[in-house]
Amino acid sequence: MQGRDNRIIMVFPPDIFSYITTEETAYKTREIQVGENWPWNMSNHISTSFHFKHGKYLNTSNDLKTKPPFHNIILPILEFRYAAEDRDVKDIIFETEDPEKQHLSFLIKKYWDDVFTIENNLDDFLDDAVEEKVDYGGVLIKKGAGAVPEVLPLQTIAFCDQTDILGGPIGFKFNFSPEALKTKAKLGWGDEKNGADITIDALVTLASKEKDVSGSPVEVRQNQTTGKNIEVYIVRGSLPEHYLKGDKEDLVNQVQVVGFYQDEKNIKKGVTLYKSTEKESVLKFHTPKKVFGRALGWGGVEALLDPQVWTNFAEIHKNNLLKAASKITLFTDDDNYTNRNKIRDMENLEITTIDKESRYGIRQVPTASPNIALFDRRVQELEAHGQKLAGATDPLLGAQPPAGTPFRLQERVVFEGKKPHERTAGKFDKFLEEILQDWVVPHMIRKITSGVEFLSELSSEEMEYVMQKVPRNRAVKRQWEDIIEGRDIGDLALYEEEEKQNLLRNGNRQILEILKDEFKNVKTKVKIRVSQKQKDMTGFVESLGNILRQYWTLPPEAKSDPTTQHLMNQILEASGLSPASLGGLTSRIASTPQISEQATRPMRELAETKTIR
Repeated sequence: MQGRDNRIIMVFPPDIFSYITTEETAYKTREIQVGENWPWNMSNHISTSFHFKHGKYLNTSNDLKTKPPFHNIILPILEFRYAAEDRDVKDIIFETEDPEKQHLSFLIKKYWDDVFTIENNLDDFLDDAVEEKVDYGGVLIKKGAGAVPEVLPLQTIAFCDQTDILGGPIGFKFNFSPEALKTKAKLGWGDEKNGADITIDALVTLASKEKDVSGSPVEVRQNQTTGKNIEVYIVRGSLPEHYLKGDKEDLVNQVQVVGFYQDEKNIKKGVTLYKSTEKESVLKFHTPKKVFGRALGWGGVEALLDPQVWTNFAEIHKNNLLKAASKITLFTDDDNYTNRNKIRDMENLEITTIDKESRYGIRQVPTASPNIALFDRRVQELEAHGQKLAGATDPLLGAQPPAGTPFRLQERVVFEGKKPHERTAGKFDKFLEEILQDWVVPHMIRKITSGVEFLSELSSEEMEYVMQKVPRNRAVKRQWEDIIEGRDIGDLALYEEEEKQNLLRNGNRQILEILKDEFKNVKTKVKIRVSQKQKDMTGFVESLGNILRQYWTLPPEAKSDPTTQHLMNQILEASGLSPASLGGLTSRIASTPQISEQATRPMRELAETKTIR
């Protein structure tokens, strides 16, 4: 409503139940204006994207016997984008901010890889998050139990601000089985102390066997289930204080858990299972391609809607041409032939007669149309256009290149084609950093400060790191024990060698122990990092090979010269390679016998002339 000073005053319904009902209806029916000629509804956007991704028409029968053909060009392109923008838990690197405690970075990384991610199924979380943002143009993340992030499917949104998804109150709609709802009692649901006006058991007795279709537009038929289902709404955001208690109109950030059921007169009734103030948000949202003025960004399905619609148009007309061509129609100039012979009822090899005066006899009416080739070509053009829109060109999809294409050229085309996807994935990396830094790292540090022991399989580099650090530390500890126990102090080198042998007996599978309070007062940061060698392995090998060939040609005295080694390190750095990661490669090569030019020529010629055929 409008006040005396011409300001717009938001008037909330009298209670949370009518607020939910009003906002849910508006969310499904009300459109916002994104541009001058761009009305948009978020519920319809999600529903359309969901249907088209799975090859289903939105407002046409999907009965396989009667539905028009649907040539799905969207799903294969989406599958490519999932793979191109995928992130793995192994890509996530943890580092301590204290340079003197870098060994703790190793421990927390191994705990993350071998314990935390497995216990909390974070691989599935990353996969779901990537698919959601690619499909719909955004992903909504909730801070779950134990600070573990969870993807909230956009279909579960009952209402929100369609211009800014977290800019106002947001409601989610879920359907719980009685068993699933009862597990929520540990969160305080159904407890009078938390504002509940009904217990979970009492609500279960009122539930029906019908389940609404999540994320559906208005008036969609309900699904009948084999057991009872309870309709529950979770609402978060700034709402009137009297929704919690009292009669004040001040807005307070709160969370409300509301259940609905049908009474004996078939009237929808609402009950409260939980309500409380909420000090900090437990939701985070990310969109890879923002669209100004609307809640969701530019989605992967949305980008391909036009090519998909016109592909289906061409396929439908191709199908109609095929139907026409498959009909066998006959003609004759014998006026009485049809009356004498019923061809439709004839048996195989049955003989008929034609009037002697007939010029044509019986002939088939030609129905095949050359236009079908035009539709085939149009479908190919639309598929190519869709691939271009999504950055999924033929080389990236694994298509065979033309004969004679140089191998290096093909590799470079693939590498360059992945850059737009890496850019999009980089934005998602920053979002992941925020989630992990705000939610996961503090929780994980709390877990491991109490002390933890676990079995871990180490890579060769990690094993080398352990062999450098652990035996020496254990040897020094044994010497201290000798002093404390009053024994003769053992030889440090001997102790160290014994500890190395103990570690080597276990191979790469080692028991790691994080001591109690070891991470106390240690600041830890998280970085999402994809190895440059993973991004461009071909370029890495090529650069290293070129440097090695140059270095082999030097005389031994030049290889061992400090100035030469310094220059080689500069060349390595300029080529994008780390001298430290190569572990003193130049100094080792300096003492290695020189290989002749003739010995390396066949391999170099093969590398330079290799092509794809």
